[in-house]
Amino acid sequence: MNRAFPLLLSGGLLLAGTAHAQLGVRAGGSLTNLHTTNGANLRNASGSLAGYQVGLTYQLPLSKVLAFVPEVQYSRERHTLRQETYAVSDVGYTADLRYRLDYLNVPLLVRATWGPVYLEAGPQVSLALAAHRDGTVYSTNWGGNSTYALNDDISSSYRRFDAGASLGVGVQLPAGLGLDVRAYRGFLTLNQENSEYQGSYQRQNIQAALTYRLPAQH
Repeated sequence: MNRAFPLLLSGGLLLAGTAHAQLGVRAGGSLTNLHTTNGANLRNASGSLAGYQVGLTYQLPLSKVLAFVPEVQYSRERHTLRQETYAVSDVGYTADLRYRLDYLNVPLLVRATWGPVYLEAGPQVSLALAAHRDGTVYSTNWGGNSTYALNDDISSSYRRFDAGASLGVGVQLPAGLGLDVRAYRGFLTLNQENSEYQGSYQRQNIQAALTYRLPAQH
């Protein structure tokens, strides 16, 4: 996370250079899991764990209703992954794993506002800052059963860049405060190099956040 703060600050200064727009902050929680497919003799199932995100937003009006809203966001995303072998007689492999992924996200959203309510949608690009997993692996073969723990950095095993789409809804409250809910779905396979054997993984999450808009600049 230490590397994310200078990037967030730089992004905020860049956004703040635009006139006739509104700078804000956004922070909240998230639930993340993976959209998975099965690999060669390997079945995958992912579950959600709680994470968080914090970011800087900038709203640039395009019309009375529409605005362009770029954002620079740090997120910590957590999920589980259960893997099991199948169709192999007398040989078994089961892994119960937990993942922690740190990302720098840049959503580029178009927002439509009606009164206090708004809808927003657009692409998002992400840079992976760190990836870690831990958990337990159970193995069965002709030589017997074994159990061992995993606790390792997997940054080199995951795609560093991700891209997908975001869709959200929110409400603007008095005094510059607001609430919003946003869903994200990644389009790229995170484990591209090993996907034929492991199956493929794509990010997906839902975020709920409290927002605060600073007074508009002129």
